[in-house]
Amino acid sequence: MRHARRPSFAGNVGWGVAGNAGYALCQWLVLVVVARLGTPSMVGDYALGLAVGAPLVLLANLSLRTVLVTDTAHEHPFRRYLRVRAGGMAVATAAICAAVWVFDLPAAVVVLVGLAKAFDGVGDIYLGLLQRHHDQRAVALAQLANGALTIGLTALLLAATGSIAWAAAGSAMGSLIAWLGCCAPLASRVLDADARRSVPRRHTHRFSPPGPGALVWTALPLGLASGITSLTANVPRYALQDRLGAAALGAFAAAGYLVLTGNVLVSAVAQTLLPRLVELRAAGARERFATLVRQALVGVAVAGVLAVWAADLFGASVLRTVYGEEYAGDALTLTVLTVATAVAATCFVLDAALSAVRRFTGQLAVNAAVLAAAVLAALVLVPRYGITGAAWAATAAAAVHAGLKWELLRRDL
Repeated sequence: MRHARRPSFAGNVGWGVAGNAGYALCQWLVLVVVARLGTPSMVGDYALGLAVGAPLVLLANLSLRTVLVTDTAHEHPFRRYLRVRAGGMAVATAAICAAVWVFDLPAAVVVLVGLAKAFDGVGDIYLGLLQRHHDQRAVALAQLANGALTIGLTALLLAATGSIAWAAAGSAMGSLIAWLGCCAPLASRVLDADARRSVPRRHTHRFSPPGPGALVWTALPLGLASGITSLTANVPRYALQDRLGAAALGAFAAAGYLVLTGNVLVSAVAQTLLPRLVELRAAGARERFATLVRQALVGVAVAGVLAVWAADLFGASVLRTVYGEEYAGDALTLTVLTVATAVAATCFVLDAALSAVRRFTGQLAVNAAVLAAAVLAALVLVPRYGITGAAWAATAAAAVHAGLKWELLRRDL
């Protein structure tokens, strides 16, 4: 029986970029819709929902997708990954509800945005299975479907009701439909193929195979690192909400979403690199591994310089055209956030390389140090410089993050 030919690396990169870019575009369009049909305060409430929900969801998902992709020995079956991920999303949802109650946040918006992220988290583990099989085309199709459903339902409900809570409900519905209607069916083909190829084997050793607890223990350092990374990215938002309110947070979020596409594109490349780096690590091809990482970093650096130049020249006109005249005064903030994004983009490549060599614990220590730097920078810069200070705080944290991750990888290589 002949097996289907594996997609080319270049083809997978193309599909990875298309899927991530399309999904990011739809997430950005959600913010554009809220800005156009609503008010800066509505944008701030939606951004607050993301700022509260994203770190908790990322912490609870334990980066199981990365662990799944790098599990070359197939130590754990996919159903175990799925059960652990679903349990984690339930815990994250409960934590979001607790945060709403403790900090007296706008309950409906924050909980519904968090629920959307939790649904995305369950769907994400199916995409990890497809990624391990180098099927970035299927991953991209699922992401594009998710993004289209999210923007469509969010826009429809916001236009019909004028309520940001109903808009958040539309986002949650889009994520749920994408999980059940796209992610799971696409991954089922891979599961069926694996089942046909597998041969039952008896365990000849004395000890039982590892269970869910062993999987959680393996993933915990990387999961904590990812949660801390998301928390770090949102520290300037928390400071703005506390000091200047929802309107300032909305302006900052609007500028930030314009440059988010850069991170999404680099993330797509890094996700496509990861399975290839895992193969090179398993084969002991150290030089080819290092060369591939260096080439990716050079490409990211060149793209970052061009992005900063474009933001400096066209930032004000882009903000005015996309969001409206009241956002055009934040052009400097947009430029500084582009610098932060360009620096942070290198971390996606470095994270992929560190994950390929399964250096999970070291990433946790680095990310904890970066969180401390972000908090310090936000406390100093936000009260003095407002939303531009928040952008500079994000830049400082990104620089510390990239430097420490580079040193960690350099020692491993």
